[in-house]
Amino acid sequence: MNKKRLLITVGLGFVFAMIIYVSNVGRIFAQECRVIRIIGMEIHKSVRIEPETLLVSKGDCVVWFNRASAEEIKVTFEDGKRCSSLSQAPAGFSLDHENCYVTSWIPFGGTSSLRFMEKGFYGYVLEVKGMPGIKIKGAIEVK
Repeated sequence: MNKKRLLITVGLGFVFAMIIYVSNVGRIFAQECRVIRIIGMEIHKSVRIEPETLLVSKGDCVVWFNRASAEEIKVTFEDGKRCSSLSQAPAGFSLDHENCYVTSWIPFGGTSSLRFMEKGFYGYVLEVKGMPGIKIKGAIEVK
């Protein structure tokens, strides 16, 4: 009986250790996500990006968070030849006719994100719905 009880105890310990290991694997290898805030007020009809240029590490994800009250925004990357291979797991982005990432209109409180997999400098333009001709430039620098 002692051998059977010992075998069950060791087996349960192994199962418990595997559950702990598997639950921590995502945390061990997770990359950092950085947030770009789009801020503005309808009263002032001004919108800004914070920060305008964001420095990230290769593999980091970047989240655009629309905090511009009563405004919808769109993010478009400028360099088509490079941006089609810059990212993994885009959320809220799609490839346009020039093979470059672009979002649909992001409502107040909405987000879109990209994970940057190549070093380099990636310029993008932010457009604000209802403010034709206004284009705010931002950039991601991947080290």
